[in-house]
Amino acid sequence: MSKPLQFVLLGIGVLALLVVLGELAYSVAATTHGSTPARVVKVNAGKYPLTVNLYTYPAKASYALPFSIEPQQPINGKLSYDVTSTPDPSDASATPVRAGLSPDANHPNAIQGTAEITVQGLWTLDISVNGPDGPGEARIPITATAPPALPQWLGWAIGLIPIYGLTIFLIAQRRRPKTQQPTVAA
Repeated sequence: MSKPLQFVLLGIGVLALLVVLGELAYSVAATTHGSTPARVVKVNAGKYPLTVNLYTYPAKASYALPFSIEPQQPINGKLSYDVTSTPDPSDASATPVRAGLSPDANHPNAIQGTAEITVQGLWTLDISVNGPDGPGEARIPITATAPPALPQWLGWAIGLIPIYGLTIFLIAQRRRPKTQQPTVAA
């Protein structure tokens, strides 16, 4: 293989690696809790007044929605939570998804988590709380917007990758020296 072709392939490989790393960074940033919530909702789940912080609003479909829940006043005892993201009943293309939760080290009886929002449309964040004063439930309406569209030029560039590969392969084969077949003496 010729040196210029090797450099072209190396450049394509480095560019592909940068694209993958950029997408990975974007996905991590989309699901990470920020320092300032985009929306703060105060709800009562039974006898428990709660503050729900949504760190992305409106939610982006096909990404996780980062949130945190904390009691508005001190609670004597331990609270346990169960959070589910539930699509609008009229949307048959999505199913409820249980949120991933972890304790919030900065606030007692608080949690943080991410709720999967799989498709665009209307959703609710269903919160179930159980504590010393019994169980409680709250529902928070959420709007999920479509994921960002891929620019047309990028779609074409990605779609034509097999053609680029085939062209490079054919050029490499054409430049390759032809080997002669040994002649067999009769």
